[in-house]
Amino acid sequence: MYTNLKVNISVRQKEKLKRAVETGTQLFLHLSHSDLAGEHTIALPQSQLNKLSKAKEAGKGVNIKMSKTQVRHNMKVHGGILSILGGLASQAIPFITGTVLSALGVAALSSLASTGVQNLTGNGLYIKK
Repeated sequence: MYTNLKVNISVRQKEKLKRAVETGTQLFLHLSHSDLAGEHTIALPQSQLNKLSKAKEAGKGVNIKMSKTQVRHNMKVHGGILSILGGLASQAIPFITGTVLSALGVAALSSLASTGVQNLTGNGLYIKK
C-alpha cells in the first residue's frame, strides 16, 4: 500500500527519475531536510513514510531507495513526478513526427525506408552497419 507525499525534487533528481523510468531500474534519491516538503508528489510505502517522518522530526535528510516496482507504480500516480515525466515523453513524440519528419520530406523518408529494408537478413534480424 502506497501513500502519496509531497516533496521537493531537484532538476538533477528529475533526470535520474527519467533515466530510471526509461531503463526500468531501481532508483536512489537523497532528500535533504528542506526537500521533505514541496510540490512534487511521490508514492511511498509505510516503511519509507516512517523513515521520512523520523528524518523530518530530527531535522535531517534521508536516502530513499525506490524499487523497479515502486518506480512503475509512481508512473501511475495522478499528479506524481514520474507520471509528469512520462507525459513529457508522450508529448515529444507528436512533435517529432509532425515537425521533424515532415521537414525531412518524402524523398528522404523513402531513402531511409529502402535502407532499412536492405539491412534485413533472411531471419528477420536488423544488422546495423
